[in-house]
Amino acid sequence: MNVEFTDEFKKKTQHFIRKNAQLKSSFKKQFTLFKINPFHPSLRLHKLKGRRSEQYAIWIKGDLRALSIKSKTRTETYVFFDVVTHDEY
Repeated sequence: MNVEFTDEFKKKTQHFIRKNAQLKSSFKKQFTLFKINPFHPSLRLHKLKGRRSEQYAIWIKGDLRALSIKSKTRTETYVFFDVVTHDEY
């Protein structure tokens, strides 16, 4: 599985890590798992509904989720573009 991160995603990730340094290991663990097996149960990968129906979310920690889309040009590639709390999506 290939994973790409937008600049906005990287910026928001750093913002959350500055608030809580323990999140750094959570992000690293979850994305390592995602690259190996995107359907690992601890990721809770799911497709969103409604206006976000083309997007996917994985669980990071607590109510924090990473949002992605499948690349239309590269197979087996997810592009992560946002980090949000569960209530924000």
